[in-house]
Formats: sequence, C-alpha cells, structure tokens
Amino acid sequence: MMKLRTTVSVGALAAVAVLNGAAAQAAAPVAESGATAHAAHVLVVRPGQLVDAGHGNDLKLTRTERCIGTPPDDWWTCKSVVDGNQPVGTVGLQTASDATGTFWSPLYIGNGGAAARITLVADGVTYDAQVVRLVGHPNYATGYAWGAPEDPPGSGDIPQITVYDAKGRILARS
Repeated sequence: MMKLRTTVSVGALAAVAVLNGAAAQAAAPVAESGATAHAAHVLVVRPGQLVDAGHGNDLKLTRTERCIGTPPDDWWTCKSVVDGNQPVGTVGLQTASDATGTFWSPLYIGNGGAAARITLVADGVTYDAQVVRLVGHPNYATGYAWGAPEDPPGSGDIPQITVYDAKGRILARS
C-alpha cells in the first residue's frame, strides 16, 4: 500500500492520493513545440455519470466534487470543488502509481475560463489529458492521463500541469 502525499506549490495546490490496484499503460507523449495549444476533445458529462478512465479506473463528477476510483477495492477518492481547499484559478492533481504505470487526474477550478486542454509534463515528457467537464459548469474541469511507471512507485516528481482554453490561452499552471 502506498502513502498519501500532499504538496503545495506557488499558486496551486497539488494533492497526491495513491490508490490501491491502479494498473496503467504509458500514454503516447505529445511532441513539444512552440505552437499554441489546440482545443482537445472535451467530454461533457451529467452529474454522477461514470467515465471509464481506463485500466479499471472510473471518474465521476457531481456539482460539488470530483471522484476517482478503482472498483471494487477502492471505489471513490473524492476532492471537493466547493470547500475552498483548492483556490479558484488553480489546478491540483490526484495520482495513482504502481510498478506498471502512473494514472494522473488533474482538477481545475476556474475563474472565468472553460478548460479545453490540459497538459502534464513529467520527467521531460508532455502528456495530453482527456478533459472532462460537468454540463453547465464550465469553470470546473478534470481529466485523466496515463504515464510511465515510477520506480519505485510513488517516487516520481509531481508533474507540471497547464490548463488552456479553446484559444490556447493559459488558464492555470501548477
């Protein structure tokens, strides 16, 4: 079993919660370039709708929280989007890691811009997260991406996360 890590960085709160039994496969990295961010596919869901995040992980959004889980053992680890523990205009992160891979789930709580793309940079590799937003709540977005395994699990650096709007403007950065 792995431990819970919480790190606070300038301008952002990054929470690292490790889940039991998370399996992963490495995501295809995005080539680094000076081009502006493109509008990635955004999945808009209803409150409580389950999203298959791959490898036995599910994601769920409600009006008050974002939850990730690995049923049946660790069904939900939830993060409030209304309790003020993560400031408006920031992006945080929950991650699960084991010997087979790393699952990242960023959480953006905005202040006027809808997230259209979220990138994570880990160990020099850039990953595009699948962005997930709750219908009617454009200032709150999450997502997921899969990365390479950490050796040992839980030892990797916390990725740098950047949230973009549909025009490629940066909304938040950790």
